[in-house]
Amino acid sequence: MEDTIFLEKKKVLTNRTIFVKVKGKLFTDVSIFHNYFEEDRIEKACKEGCPNYGKKWSCPPFSKSFLSLEKDYTSACMICFSTQMEYYADIKNKYLAVKAANVTLKSLVEKCARAVETYTDGYSLLSGSCRLCKSCQCKINLPCKHPEKMRYSMEATALNVQKLCDDFLNHHLLWYTDKVLPEYASAVALVLFNQHLEIDQLSDILNDIFSE
Repeated sequence: MEDTIFLEKKKVLTNRTIFVKVKGKLFTDVSIFHNYFEEDRIEKACKEGCPNYGKKWSCPPFSKSFLSLEKDYTSACMICFSTQMEYYADIKNKYLAVKAANVTLKSLVEKCARAVETYTDGYSLLSGSCRLCKSCQCKINLPCKHPEKMRYSMEATALNVQKLCDDFLNHHLLWYTDKVLPEYASAVALVLFNQHLEIDQLSDILNDIFSE
C-alpha cells in the first residue's frame, strides 16, 4: 500500500496566489514516534525560548505529552505544507513576510488536519499554539473556553518535528533568524487515529481544502 503523498497545490488568497508543496505520510504503528519523543530537551527549550510558556493551555507546562495521547491510537498521518518565500517578496519587512506565510500555512494545515481528524474520528496535533481565542484564559487563571476543540502542537507534546520531517518527508524545516529570510516557510501537523486510511482518501481531503 502506498503510504506517502507529494503534491503541489495552487491557493488563491485575497492579496496573492501561492503554490504549496504538500507532503504526507501514513503510519500504521504510532510506536515509531517514541524515537522522536524528547520531553526534557523540548520542555527546556520552550521554557527558555518561547513567550507562550506557562501562558497558554495548549503549551508547556500544561500540554500533555505525546506518550499519554498516543496510547489510545494505533495509526497516524503526518502532513507538511510549505511555500516559497518569493510569493511574499512584496512585503519588504522580512519578519512580517515570514509571519504572513506562516499564518497562511498554519491555517491550511489545521483545516486539513481537523478534516482528517473528523474523517477518522481521531485526534490532531497542530502547527503552533492554539489560536481559538484572541487571548488564552490561562493568562488570567481561568479554564479553557473550548477544551473540546483546543489542540496541542506536535512540539508541545515533546516530539522532535524537525527530525520527523527530515527522516520521513525528506523536508528540512527552515527558520527566520538574524533577519535572514528563509527560502521557504513550513507548517506541520499530525493526526492520530484507529480507522483505516488510504492515501487516496487523504488526497481527496487535501483537494477539498485547496478548492475552498
